[in-house]
Amino acid sequence: MRCRACANCARSLCSDKTTWTALNISGHCREMRRKLLISISLCAIAWCLGHPQTARAVEWINCDPHYRAMDLAPVGSGPLELMKVFCQRVRFDFTQVAMVSPDGRFVAYLEGGTDYAVERKILHVAPLDTYDSWTSHSLNMGALWQFGQADRSVPAYGWASNSSGVWTATRDTSGSNRISSTGLQPAFASLEGNGIRLFEPPRHTAGPLDGLLWADGDGLAVAYFGARGGSYPPPQRHDKNPTFAMVDSKRAVVLDTLPFAIFGGPDRISMGSVNNAAVTVLQNGKVRTLLSVANQWAVWTQGEPPRMLSNPYPEERHNKMAISRDGSRLLVTRLACDGGHDAVKDDGLLRRPMAPPCKPVESVIAALHDLETGRQLWEIRETVYRTELYPNPAISDDGRYALVGLPYNPPDSKVALISMAEGSIVQTFQSPGQGLPNSLGFFQGGHGVWVHSHGVTALYSIRDRAQ
Repeated sequence: MRCRACANCARSLCSDKTTWTALNISGHCREMRRKLLISISLCAIAWCLGHPQTARAVEWINCDPHYRAMDLAPVGSGPLELMKVFCQRVRFDFTQVAMVSPDGRFVAYLEGGTDYAVERKILHVAPLDTYDSWTSHSLNMGALWQFGQADRSVPAYGWASNSSGVWTATRDTSGSNRISSTGLQPAFASLEGNGIRLFEPPRHTAGPLDGLLWADGDGLAVAYFGARGGSYPPPQRHDKNPTFAMVDSKRAVVLDTLPFAIFGGPDRISMGSVNNAAVTVLQNGKVRTLLSVANQWAVWTQGEPPRMLSNPYPEERHNKMAISRDGSRLLVTRLACDGGHDAVKDDGLLRRPMAPPCKPVESVIAALHDLETGRQLWEIRETVYRTELYPNPAISDDGRYALVGLPYNPPDSKVALISMAEGSIVQTFQSPGQGLPNSLGFFQGGHGVWVHSHGVTALYSIRDRAQ
């Protein structure tokens, strides 16, 4: 007996405006009156508790039958419910991370060009419900488009907290192949009027601004000064005292600095040693960041000396990470062939895998760490088959849930919703589009989940289970 068949009866029972003897049972079920009454009563209880009786119909926007046939519904008992799927046309050389706006209505991605270091990038922004109505902004970023060295780590663009536009950066060019020594200039691509506003860059004696990791969507960021001389076309720069910094891009103010030398000196630590970073803004308005440099972690809060921790993953250069909103915990995701690689036979094929397949063994793919001590709080273990590219993890604003890309095992390409309290997988769902998920995150203050893959974006609601 399906609950929606007795929804009207349930409403009446909960409102106490009818009695069991007044129920009108259809003729073909009269002989099973007792069983039906039990079913109806159970349905009534569920209705009174406020649980939804039926799943809402999924909206497919601009998607052809091929995509509509994909099963993107979450697997397992949990709070996720598939709401909408959007299909959009993206550039063929779309290689960089896509981001959905905090209100869940827009998407932005960076057209990266033919290689990592090509100077001209294009930022594309559009409403999710349009197929090919992009607003495009040309940006000169070169190799400075990404803050850390980890593959596909968080790029130098991010949505404003109110979804009014995208914070990013560009740099001036002089002549045919020369770049201004001022380095990056913060920029804001506004949805209103589709224009781009340039801000005066913050300055420091260490050298030009040549890296940004946006913190909160309101112009605060972690930055580099004088750290990427090799990223400039000849004549390349040779700044001797590179430094990390916290900056307010709206006011062109340097809030705090941390010299590279704290990690061992400029002769030992270079830009190539900065694996990754994560950043948040605390309730008191101060910036906090985790810098993963060589074999060390630095937990650095604005106005305070850094707290140095040993890196639990000293030989792993491409791990992804996300910091909790309150700055107390760090989620690290990794895909490593802990059992070694399987040999790939040379069969004369032109197309070969990006990396040899792993010998399938169970490995830690995600772990949560306390940033006061570095202690591991929990870990997620799965069998790793390949070390293909995978998305940056995400933590909801309320700290209840996290999102992690699961190991790729063709044709399965899945994402997991993780309980932050228990360190367990709550639900899984397939990546939309073709192949691996490009990016994922939360929207509407943690009330929804989004995942993007090659122009296809799926939105899920998170039902509040607290009654």
